[in-house]
Amino acid sequence: MNVKGKINFVIGALALIGCAFLFTGDVQSTIFKIALGLVIASGIDFIVFIYENKKRWKLLITKIWKPNTPVRLTVAYLFRIEENGKYMLIKRHKKDFTGFQPVGGAYKYFKEENREVFDKLGIVPCNQVPRDNATENDLRIVINKRKNLIEFFKWFNSRKNREIDPWREFFEELIEPGLLPAEHFRHIKYAYICEHQEGILKNNDYSIDQFRHADIFELRLETDAQKQAIKGLINNENIAFVTAEEIKKGATASGMRILPHTFKILPK
Repeated sequence: MNVKGKINFVIGALALIGCAFLFTGDVQSTIFKIALGLVIASGIDFIVFIYENKKRWKLLITKIWKPNTPVRLTVAYLFRIEENGKYMLIKRHKKDFTGFQPVGGAYKYFKEENREVFDKLGIVPCNQVPRDNATENDLRIVINKRKNLIEFFKWFNSRKNREIDPWREFFEELIEPGLLPAEHFRHIKYAYICEHQEGILKNNDYSIDQFRHADIFELRLETDAQKQAIKGLINNENIAFVTAEEIKKGATASGMRILPHTFKILPK
C-alpha cells in the first residue's frame, strides 16, 4: 500500500476514535463521514495493492512470518529445449544430486559492485555447498533476515550489476564439452517465458529454510544446422529427451532419475 493510503488510514482511524468523545451533532456527523471515507479509501488502496502484487504474495508473507530469521536463496535460469514433443535434459554429474535436469544454473552477481547493497540487506554467500572457481559469485546466498527478500528482488529485477544473459550456462554445459558444435552456435536465440518461485520451504538437505526463484527461457533454433545438432544428441548418454509425463513422474521410461526442479520448464 502506498504512503497516501497509510496516512489516510491512520487519520481516518484516529478521527473515528475521536468521534466517540464528541457530543452528538452536526460536527460529529461530519467528522464521522469524513473519517469513514478515509478508512474506506485506504481499504480500497490495500485491496488494489494486494491484487497488483498477487505474484509477490510469497514474498509479502516474509514481512509477517518469521521476518527476522535467515533464508537460503537460489536464483537461477533454466532452458526449455523442445524437440519433437520432448524436452531435452542434461545429466548432472555433481555427487550431491545425480540425475537429469534442464540446461541452466545460478545467475552470477558482481561482487565488488554489490558489496554495499548486499551488506545493507544482510546477504552472505551460502557455503553449505562447497564453493569452487565455477560457483564463485553464484546467486546461491543466505539473507540473514528474510523480510529483506522484497528489497533483494527489487535489486534483482533492476538487472543492475548482475548476469542478465543465460548464454554462459548454455556454453559451459553444451558447447564447451563438445556436445554441440561451436561453429553452429556462435550465438543463440531465446525467449523469456516466465518466472517460477516456490516460496519459503523447509529442506532436509540444509539447516535453514530456502526460497528458490527460476527464470525460464525457451531456446529458439534458427538454422537447420542447429536443429540437426540438437537431434544428433538423441543417443548421447549425457542427454535425455523426455515427455512431460516422465518429468512429472520424476523418472524416464527406462528408469533414469529426473531431478525434482525439472517440472519448472513445463508450460503452466
